[in-house]
Amino acid sequence: MQSIAFPMRLGESGLLRREDRATGLIGLLQVMARTPQGSWRGCPSFGLRDLFEMHRQRADTPRLMMERINTTLQDLGIDEFRVVEVTRELSPGRETDTYAVLLEGGAADTLTTMLTLDP
Repeated sequence: MQSIAFPMRLGESGLLRREDRATGLIGLLQVMARTPQGSWRGCPSFGLRDLFEMHRQRADTPRLMMERINTTLQDLGIDEFRVVEVTRELSPGRETDTYAVLLEGGAADTLTTMLTLDP
């Protein structure tokens, strides 16, 4: 199944470019990583940037990320995948850490992507 490509761009036909659903979902998660929660009126739960910015102050950031991503996916009507695990990858000397996100979907589909917010 096809989905809108990120970043959104028009193709030669004048329509939004499309890509496979898994690639589109990973692009969506990367946009979420750069967007603070509440900055998109269409989906108030959308955004992870605020969690990245306070990650060292909260030990439960991976759980909060998982819950927020799943809520956003549900709010957007994306029901093929759910986040089952978020793991913080230690990044000594960096202001922000990297998080591995494991998603599971129907028919034994799994996706893993890395999210980071570069200052």
